[in-house]
Amino acid sequence: MLYFVNLRSLILAASIGSGLFYLPIQKLSKNFSDLESSATQIQSQNCADCNNFCSIKELKSLAQSITVKVISENGWGSGIILKREGEVYTVVTNQHVLDTDYKSFLIQTPDGLFYQANKIENEDFQENDLALLEFRSTHSTYTVASLENSTTLSPGDKTFAAGFPTLEKPQDQELLFTRGRISILSDLPLEKGYQIGYTNVVKKGMSGGPLLNIYGQVVGINGMHAYPLWGNPYVYRDGSQPSLILRQKMSHLAFAIPVETLAKLAPKFASIPTVKLHQAASSKKVFNYLLFDGFRQLLNWRFYPHILSSSSCESRV
Repeated sequence: MLYFVNLRSLILAASIGSGLFYLPIQKLSKNFSDLESSATQIQSQNCADCNNFCSIKELKSLAQSITVKVISENGWGSGIILKREGEVYTVVTNQHVLDTDYKSFLIQTPDGLFYQANKIENEDFQENDLALLEFRSTHSTYTVASLENSTTLSPGDKTFAAGFPTLEKPQDQELLFTRGRISILSDLPLEKGYQIGYTNVVKKGMSGGPLLNIYGQVVGINGMHAYPLWGNPYVYRDGSQPSLILRQKMSHLAFAIPVETLAKLAPKFASIPTVKLHQAASSKKVFNYLLFDGFRQLLNWRFYPHILSSSSCESRV
């Protein structure tokens, strides 16, 4: 069912059950019928015409095209369009975004439209902070995210985070797109599955949004912001804790769940290409400068066919 809404909000304070400082979701009216149409429309643009090179503007446009707002009567978070099968779309978000007393959800898509969404209940995410929703669109077609294994990342790599933070005027449908770098890639997952630490600014309401690499591929799902106000979120799943020096470093970072965790636990909804774009990143940059454009594109198609997809491209930043 299609909805047109205008949002009213109050900020919902963070509630910490397990000790992890999750990003809170935005407080909304409990009566969906009170919500009216939003005038703001996001113009989506993918990287199909980037010739494998993307600017910050193009990466932001890509992030806008795959990121949705996930709304309950209790608040909102963010989500990523993961799969399309006919008219049915699958969205991944954080479980804590859906931890409400209500079971009715809406998805606001990049064009400003609202759809009724249902949680997919039969997936076991083994205490990782992940959840899936489905919605049906008979009117519009939306961009599906391209995924990449986070093991292709290294400390210092540029990253881009996106999501819908809490706003004074949430009807503005403003997506926040921030730049940063990878700082920590933990071999051991923290509680709820968080392993990627990065310097991007991540705010309330951005839970469930994408963490992108320079090629516009999703490498993680946002869910923990920096500087927790209470508790100790930096506990590994096996019960051990990092050193004091490492914990202090972690407190300055946002954290994401690697997208391969999702692909492993829900393979029918998420898959990662077996050919890795970053296998020889430095060598590929040399080729990009040395080879003339047509021959480079031919080599890219031959050895890296997935980089020509609508949600995969190389950044000039």
